[in-house]
Amino acid sequence: MATRKNVMIVEDEAITAMYLQKEISGMGLNVCCVADTGRKAIDYASSNQVDVILMDIRLKDNIDGINAAMIINNNIPVIFHTAFADEETMARASQTRPVAILEKPASLAQIRESISRALKKN
Repeated sequence: MATRKNVMIVEDEAITAMYLQKEISGMGLNVCCVADTGRKAIDYASSNQVDVILMDIRLKDNIDGINAAMIINNNIPVIFHTAFADEETMARASQTRPVAILEKPASLAQIRESISRALKKN
């Protein structure tokens, strides 16, 4: 039996996080962690198996999703999911070489396709 792939969701809006968790679990994937801060994401990824990260850019603490992705940098594919698509933010996010940058609200099809690409890459 194949092991289910682990997806970490980094999202500080509780309703969005619950929706994403439900949909990603429905894809047959394991949501291994839902973190609401960059620090929690970094701590979790440093000591657990994570196959892909769905990362919001603006988070509650002083470590945004882009900085968290740079710090984690364990060759874990990152998909950014953000409401902030200004030029400066997109340029910073692109430097981390994400699998995708999805603008909120992303469709379920976009999320599925991006996760599929990330898992193939990994």
